[in-house]
Amino acid sequence: MNRNITNMSIIYENFSNQKKIKGIVHISHGMAEHIGRYKWLINKFNNDGFHVISIDHRGHGKWLDNPNNIQGFFHKKNGWSQVTNDLRELILDTNKKYPNINQYLFAHSMGSWIGLSAILKPLPLKGLIISGSTKLPKFLIYIQTLLIKIVVIFQGKEGVSSFLDFITIRSYNNKFKPNRTNSDWISTDDQNVDEYVQDKLCGFLVTNSLWLDMSEGFLEIFNIKNYKYVDKDMPILLISGALDAVGDFGKGSPKLARMLNKAFKKVDSVIVQDEKHEVFSGTLKESSYKIIKNFLN
Repeated sequence: MNRNITNMSIIYENFSNQKKIKGIVHISHGMAEHIGRYKWLINKFNNDGFHVISIDHRGHGKWLDNPNNIQGFFHKKNGWSQVTNDLRELILDTNKKYPNINQYLFAHSMGSWIGLSAILKPLPLKGLIISGSTKLPKFLIYIQTLLIKIVVIFQGKEGVSSFLDFITIRSYNNKFKPNRTNSDWISTDDQNVDEYVQDKLCGFLVTNSLWLDMSEGFLEIFNIKNYKYVDKDMPILLISGALDAVGDFGKGSPKLARMLNKAFKKVDSVIVQDEKHEVFSGTLKESSYKIIKNFLN
């Protein structure tokens, strides 16, 4: 495991107490949040016989226990590769420790794109679950990248931009006016939204550098030519809410599925009606979990 990761103790290990262990699930979380928000889902996995071993992405969660790290900042150089390699190393290291247990990756939102980058090189995974994701057209990525680079000129890579936040995250919430909070787009469960809003490790503005890193990541993962070394037999489940603004209200996830179908033999896409971005935290989370559980079994 990466020495920095080990020293910072950013690994979350939640072991199942079931006699029969069915597998290990790794969670790749979204932007401006942390693994601690996934307690309900982790508990469900554990109760069903799955260990859960995960890490916070750089600039998130436990990384911020170190005062030298910047919130919402991956790395000063090659940030996307750094955060992708962190996830790869976690999976590879876990496989060395538990070589006879199947591993799966549950990747949500920004974490889904990090997950897709991670699998471009072979990994010992028996399945991938992509949650709250989408596929962006190349022209839009280029426009976003240009805007980000202009912002970087004036604010620097470590700066944060209300403009970039407005045209992305805030635009999601505008789809649900009148708004109760600035994060109504997250979930159909008001209590979950309130917990997100009150959590100091959630909902923050990420750095201009992270936006730029992610745009570069988009160009990598949305190019089907980069999938020539993947495990074509690995099954993939895409699950998204019909009310997910990130997923273009049920349109984005199927677009991503159609692309992945060109590289993988078994890709399923499920749209959960009446759910928003987090299908695993909304009012219908039990139904969503059944879909995930059936895939793992």
